[in-house]
Amino acid sequence: MDSDKRLITVFTPGKTYTGEIDVPNPLLRTTDLLNSTSLYWKDPSRKSFGDALLMYNVILAIDGIDKYQSFESIQIRQPNIIFFHDGYAELGSSKEKERAGKLTEKAHEEKKTIHLITKARVNSFFEIKGTFHGLFKNKSNHKYIPINDVTLYEIIRRQDKWVKRKVGLVNNFIGVNSSYVESCSLF
Repeated sequence: MDSDKRLITVFTPGKTYTGEIDVPNPLLRTTDLLNSTSLYWKDPSRKSFGDALLMYNVILAIDGIDKYQSFESIQIRQPNIIFFHDGYAELGSSKEKERAGKLTEKAHEEKKTIHLITKARVNSFFEIKGTFHGLFKNKSNHKYIPINDVTLYEIIRRQDKWVKRKVGLVNNFIGVNSSYVESCSLF
């Protein structure tokens, strides 16, 4: 993978896309990149939708089929993204960790536990538990809310029963699309 690309996994209703995205700077956090007012595209002439995320070397998975289809490139519209996680096994580089620590100290951010429930789509919804840093009111105005130490379950309607299935993550971080949050509890 090129240094100007980053591996991410994007969850949309009923589908999971895993592939690479363009990044203008390898030190830029994925959440900051996706929360920006305009997404970075190395080649803007390829953009078909103003709100699309361009991914490369993508594997599309659907329930029960890990490699349903593959795409050299695909555009995913951001309003359809429920949440994403990146390919980092831990929080970025040492410089990024140092920067995040200074920002947290400067803003006197506190760590809180959060429990989110997403809107139901395609006979399922997600239950997300984790930790959150900062003022939730401020972060909830962004497109994506960063959550750490995540435990993630998909609740699926199968015929007459609801089934709770744990979703495995590469790391313990996700960015949740704030427009998909139906309810939340902070404590």
